[in-house]
Amino acid sequence: MNHFKVWDVVERHEDYKFVGTTGVFKIKRNDQNEPTEYKAQLCAQGSTQAMGIDFNKTYAPTRRLNSLRTLIAFASVNKLQLHQIDIKSAFLNVQPKETVYLAVPQGLELDQQRLCLRLNKAIYGLRQAPLAWYEQLKNWLRLVKFSVCTLYPCVFYRAGKIPVWLYLHVDNIGIFSQDTSILKVEISGEFDIKDIGEADLMLGVKIQWTEEGISLNQCHFTEALLEQYGMASCKAMVTPLTPN
Repeated sequence: MNHFKVWDVVERHEDYKFVGTTGVFKIKRNDQNEPTEYKAQLCAQGSTQAMGIDFNKTYAPTRRLNSLRTLIAFASVNKLQLHQIDIKSAFLNVQPKETVYLAVPQGLELDQQRLCLRLNKAIYGLRQAPLAWYEQLKNWLRLVKFSVCTLYPCVFYRAGKIPVWLYLHVDNIGIFSQDTSILKVEISGEFDIKDIGEADLMLGVKIQWTEEGISLNQCHFTEALLEQYGMASCKAMVTPLTPN
């Protein structure tokens, strides 16, 4: 939080509208349902915000699975690489347009009756944070000659000697190109990124590369359920009912 200068400690005033906070803990898993990363975040309680006071516009474009399938089919036909990157602490790159005050979270050794926190960054949980981040990323992509797809605003493309297509989902970016390293170098100069490498799992969809092309499935969800309920070794059937 100190590195990103997320907030300033200021005096409380009676006319301030305060937003609460909560701790969120997540486990990221790979395509084998194995834990790969443990994350802890301090998030704003967006339900305590008030329209017209500490937020206004909130809608941010969201990804569509059919656009991902279209890009993967295009990549298969044209022999493109598909790599993934994550933008680290993405929302902390953005300053909210509105003035937002947080009540002092538990654990901070501050006088909760006299002090509060004025946000400098759009932390997770703020209603306007996803839109603010999307606009920030979109503006930067336009600076480096990308265009946004009219039909799918989470898809960006750049023409040239080595064309590039991007598939955005909040802080996760799928890169489709004959050489994905070019964009990785560009974007790492602007944001702190985690290079995941060749994509084998995107948005819950398992991606398998074969000589015949690319196949998509979500069998890992079924396998995880079977494992959870002790049925991983049960007798498999093509259909749950006997025909006729």
